[in-house]
Amino acid sequence: MTPAPPPATPRLAARYNQLLDTAARFATREYADVDVTDVASEAGVSSSTAYRYFPSAAHLLLALHRRQLLELRARVEGRANSVRTDEQRSRQLVGAAVEMFAMRISQPAVNSCLDELVVPVDHELAGLIGEVDELAWSTLGQLAGGSGRGKSILHIISGLVSAVRTGRLMPYEAEQQLKAACEIVARRRAVRH
Repeated sequence: MTPAPPPATPRLAARYNQLLDTAARFATREYADVDVTDVASEAGVSSSTAYRYFPSAAHLLLALHRRQLLELRARVEGRANSVRTDEQRSRQLVGAAVEMFAMRISQPAVNSCLDELVVPVDHELAGLIGEVDELAWSTLGQLAGGSGRGKSILHIISGLVSAVRTGRLMPYEAEQQLKAACEIVARRRAVRH
């Protein structure tokens, strides 16, 4: 079932956003423990309304992450306008990447949708996953010097989140490695300019 687009009317938009706000609390659980009906009940929204916009937990969690990434992108764009030096750009890149890493670590259910959900290429969820991925890497690419660099950092984030979730790295160690990778990308960008 294809989800309805986000609503335009204020009353329905408020319900839609209430569902996403509530989903943020559920995202801290494992993916298997997130149910659209439970989210709707806690949000005080009818199940039929919830399922109209989010036919599955994956739709709900990916919509939540899309909203979070749009908020991050707005902050990045606001900060990018004040960047004057390569060192400032590097610090901004590190900050955005660490924030994205923290989102993924603190929301196992969202991370499972991004890294473990297998869907056919022609399934509408594949399009939503692609949209979320593009939003993530393009946001990082604004500071990293292009979409290719943004994609590389996003792949590093995914790998580090996986390493933390499997116990191979502590979160602090992963964050330090992410900072180092961002500084390398930023340094190479500075050398080319």
